[in-house]
This record gives sequence, C-alpha cells and structure tokens, in this order.
Amino acid sequence: MFYGWWMVGVAFYAHLLASGLGFYGLPRLLVPLAEEFSDGQRAGVALLTAAMSVPGIVVGPLVGRALTRFPLRVVIPCGAAALVLGFLAASRATQLWHLVVVYATALPIAVSALSAIGANALVGNWFDRRRPFALGVSQFGVSISGALMTFFIGWTLGLGGWRVTYLWFAGIALVSTPLLWLAITDRPAQRGLHPDGAADATGDGVAMALPSLTFGAALRDRNLWLIGMAAGLAFAGTTGLVQNAHAFATDAGYRESEADTMLALISVGAAFGKLLFGYLGMRLGERGSFWCALLGQAVAMALLPAARASLPALLGTALLFGLALGGVMPATAAILARIYGAAGFGPVMGYLAPMLVPFQMFGAPIAAAVNDRTGSYDAAVYGFTAACLVAAAALLPVRMPGTPSERER
Repeated sequence: MFYGWWMVGVAFYAHLLASGLGFYGLPRLLVPLAEEFSDGQRAGVALLTAAMSVPGIVVGPLVGRALTRFPLRVVIPCGAAALVLGFLAASRATQLWHLVVVYATALPIAVSALSAIGANALVGNWFDRRRPFALGVSQFGVSISGALMTFFIGWTLGLGGWRVTYLWFAGIALVSTPLLWLAITDRPAQRGLHPDGAADATGDGVAMALPSLTFGAALRDRNLWLIGMAAGLAFAGTTGLVQNAHAFATDAGYRESEADTMLALISVGAAFGKLLFGYLGMRLGERGSFWCALLGQAVAMALLPAARASLPALLGTALLFGLALGGVMPATAAILARIYGAAGFGPVMGYLAPMLVPFQMFGAPIAAAVNDRTGSYDAAVYGFTAACLVAAAALLPVRMPGTPSERER
C-alpha cells in the first residue's frame, strides 16, 4: 500500500481531534453552558463560535506561513498541545468571558494547525491526481467526530457536568500530542517516493502558482476571493445550523436522545459525504463537486422547517443535510490545491482563513438570536438556504488550470 494512505490516516485523526473537541463539542454544550452563565439565553454562548472564528484573521496566515518555515511534524503536534492548554483553562472558567478568551486564543491556533491547514497540507503533499478523494477520506474524521462526540459528551456530562467534559478533552489531546509527532512524515521525498505512489514526479505541472506566495499577492488574486466567498457562505449556514441543531430539535418537542440522534446523523451524513464528493471531485472536477455539495445543502435546509413535524422526516433531512455539507470542506481544499499546487496549498489555505471569518462568525449567533427574538429558527434556516445558492453562483467565474484527466494526457 502506498505510504501516503498512512498519512491520510494521520490527517483523519488530526481532523477528528480538532473538530470533535473544538467544533462539535459546542452544540452539545450549548444548553448546559447557557444555563450556567446566561440564565438559559443561548445567543451569548453561541458567540463562542464567533470568538473562535475572528482570530482566524491573524492565526490562519501565521499558521500558513509557519508551514514554509517548520515541518508539519512540528506544526500539527503544536496544535494538539494548544488544545491541552485551552481545555484545562476552560474547565476552570467561572465567567462566560473566561470561555470567550479560551475560544479566541488556544482554540483557533489548535484548529488551524491540526486540521484546517495542517492536516489538509499533509494530504496535499502526498497526493496529486487522487487528491480530491484522499482529502475526502481524511476529512471523514471531521464529521465522524460529531457522531462520536455527541454521545461521548452526553456520558461525560453525566459524570460531573461540563467541567469534567473539558478535562476529558484536555486528557485526549495530551495523549495525542506525542503520537502525532511520531507518526508524521511531511513529504513523499523523505521516503524516496512520489505523490500518488507514481514512478516519477508528475504532479502540479498545471497549477497556476502565484508569483510570490505572500499574503499581499494572495489577496490580489481574484480566484481566492471567489472561492473564499463560496466557502464562507456555505460555512455560515453549516456553522449556524449545526451549532443550534440540538436546540432546534428539543424546541420542537423531541427528547434529548432524539436530538442527539439528529446531530449524530448530520455528522454521519457529512462523513460519508466527504467520501462521495471526494470521488465526484475526480469525476466531475473540483468545481463540479463543489456545486453539487452547495445545491444539496440548499435543498436540505429548505426542507428542514417542514420536516420538523415528523421525527423520521427530521432525521432523514438531517442525514441529507449532513451528506451535502460533507462535500464543502474537501471541495474547498481540493480546488485550492488544483489552482495553487502542493507547494502553495498550505500557505494559501492560511491566507483564505481571514476571508472566511466574516461569514463564519455570525452564523451561529444570528441563528440563536433569531430564535430568541421570534421563538423559531425558521427565518435563519431560509436565509442560510439563499446563501448556499449565492455561493454556487460565486464559483462560476473561477478560472481553473486543468482537470485531472487533462494531466494524464
């Protein structure tokens, strides 16, 4: 077996660690934290998502540039170490602003270094023609972590509340830090190999590399802005809905266990969606796969308010939504890798982060605020549906350097 698939496994675990603890932990903790710090009002606690997103304006480019100076074998374990420090501090919080500080400092560093930039760059280094599928396989860990975390957090909350949950998070990250350092090999050349396991070096010959991979040069590139708009609008809806999904179900009268199942199905659907859209990326091209994911996400969100009346319909729609949203992340990474090549992929992923922040930071708090004001999430859900359609239109002018099939000629 090509050794790059072992690196896909490492990236899978890094995604699982960062997303399970850093992102999917919040939906399950939303209500307990709101009861502890804000008399049950959820909008304030939902701002933790924004607190984690805003520092990406600075953290993303810094992590991206770090990849040009330090090996992934150093950068990725540093992300796990940041999780340890952050969750230890979170377990000691006595005011909501204490958690805001944690989610605005340690968590953005951890998620960027471990997952959003680090793990994706690792897979991008090891694959070329098979990169969309390899990214989808590795990012399976992002979504399956949601299914695992939903029930794991329910168990830890039963042990001793949200403080015990944060201590468990810190312990898992602590064990993971040295394991990641031992497992990572940055590039195929370090083992005498080539991307995809090819007999010779053939990759990224048609990538449209920037003249200089500086932050300023990246910001002058129209492609990056268009991709950032598409991904940002999609992530706004994803973040807004996922972070409020558990509350959406319980507000509709369903039991905690049924709401847990809904959230788990979104995660399971997203996990398999990464595989599906990774495969489609090799067949339809990166942009075609991206379009299919966005349109599928829009359809599922449009159906969600009506599906609330029946548990089977609600769970089925949640699964469809998860399947579609699972394609957005690997499609974003794959289209960037195709345009900028393996060498520029890591830095450009970092430069994209500030463009996503204005979209990501408002999704969850806006949805929670709409519910607090109107008693329903429906208006927010329909707004997220429209955003996905705008995102699909934003991809139309993106200039692509070639398709995987063209590379083989």
